[in-house]
Amino acid sequence: MTESPEEFRQRVERIDSKFFEDLEKRAGPSRAMAFEFEKLAVEYSNKGFQNLTYLNGGALVAIPTAMAFFKAEVAKGDVLMTAGFFVAGLLFVVFAQVAAFFTMAKRAEAQNRLHLEQAHRIAALAFPHQTPANVENLTKADQQHYDADGRLRRSDLRRRAGLSFFSLSLFAFVFGCGWGGYTVMAAKERNGTAIDSSRQ
Repeated sequence: MTESPEEFRQRVERIDSKFFEDLEKRAGPSRAMAFEFEKLAVEYSNKGFQNLTYLNGGALVAIPTAMAFFKAEVAKGDVLMTAGFFVAGLLFVVFAQVAAFFTMAKRAEAQNRLHLEQAHRIAALAFPHQTPANVENLTKADQQHYDADGRLRRSDLRRRAGLSFFSLSLFAFVFGCGWGGYTVMAAKERNGTAIDSSRQ
């Protein structure tokens, strides 16, 4: 018995609906957990941004106090270099936050495209198979899918850039502290040597 176009459409619609129902039953919990982990990742990244801002900003403000406390005559160039590390650390935090914003924005756009893809696939089921309207909706669905994939790939690149800037900010803080401590200790040694020489 030959299947009519309407019967074929209804059968495909039933298969499609059952597929997504089964998928939600089996993969739904995993997707929910992935969403929870993503929320935790965003929360931790925000805390990381705040901590790096406080570290670099606090260290930058504390430079004059540290110089006065240790009573060290540090060369102006060394002070500026130490401050430069902390300023760079603050800038890297800003760059990392910008990269995080565009990462989430691209992912949101990708999800919107995937939503439109499903809308076109459902719309295609309303027309007989291989009719112009059916083919047009399926073509638009494929275009939305490819567009979503491209946006997800670009969001991954921005995520990697954000992680790189985040790491550079931490390195800038560590190098700034290390260089600042080295210059202070070197200045103290020079002052001690000069005092000993004058006594002799």
